[in-house]
Amino acid sequence: MVNFSIVTINWNNLDGLKETYQSLASQTYRNFRWVVIDGASKDGSGEWLRELDDSQAEITIEPDTGIYDAMNKGRLSAVETPGYTLFLNSGDSLGGPDVLAQINAEFSKAEVAPKFIYGDFYRKNAAGALEPVSAHPIERASLGLPASHQTMYFENERLRNYSFRLDYKLSADYCLLLEFLQGLDLQRDVMQLSFPLCIFDTTGISHKRRFEAIREDMDIRKRFLNYSAPNAFALYVLHYVHTHTKLLRAVLGR
Repeated sequence: MVNFSIVTINWNNLDGLKETYQSLASQTYRNFRWVVIDGASKDGSGEWLRELDDSQAEITIEPDTGIYDAMNKGRLSAVETPGYTLFLNSGDSLGGPDVLAQINAEFSKAEVAPKFIYGDFYRKNAAGALEPVSAHPIERASLGLPASHQTMYFENERLRNYSFRLDYKLSADYCLLLEFLQGLDLQRDVMQLSFPLCIFDTTGISHKRRFEAIREDMDIRKRFLNYSAPNAFALYVLHYVHTHTKLLRAVLGR
């Protein structure tokens, strides 16, 4: 049986935190820890967490310096046990009550235990509508995240060697993925699943500041993938145009 460590960071998002918790409480597979890092919220989140009676919840409430500082705190706790770590932020949910059970079932069929697991997801907009999204092949990770980070399960023994780089405010998750994948056999060590693993809340900060994030992605490719400046900039332009086109279509309702 696979052991999961699910890290949830929260700051002033009590409703989202409750939604995330409910998606975990409904799981039919119970072999997981819920590692909660709250940045000393002022909206009642801390009080709610202190009153939560759940033996699977491991709660830390203290100030932090931002999203990835909080995620690093969660990572340090998560990797203390064997298994896999998922970063599921407040407001995000697992794709259904059987997600962890399905992952465990697929894991049991694998000839070699994967180092990294990911898959499809639902994208939820501000109106609450869900859009199914298929994950991209892992070989395309150099072009961008192959799926939302809320679908990504990192093998803990390997994850101990990597942390979120705090010099990136919006794309440290992408940077961590690229570093984590380096040296792996992508055919043997990566498992891609073709069912929705999570519901990704698109009202988060990285989605709102997408143009800033793709600029950070450009720097990451130069720094960790040895992209030349012209090639990195060309890919940045493609992402910029794609993002702008998506936003325009959303405004026009097309």
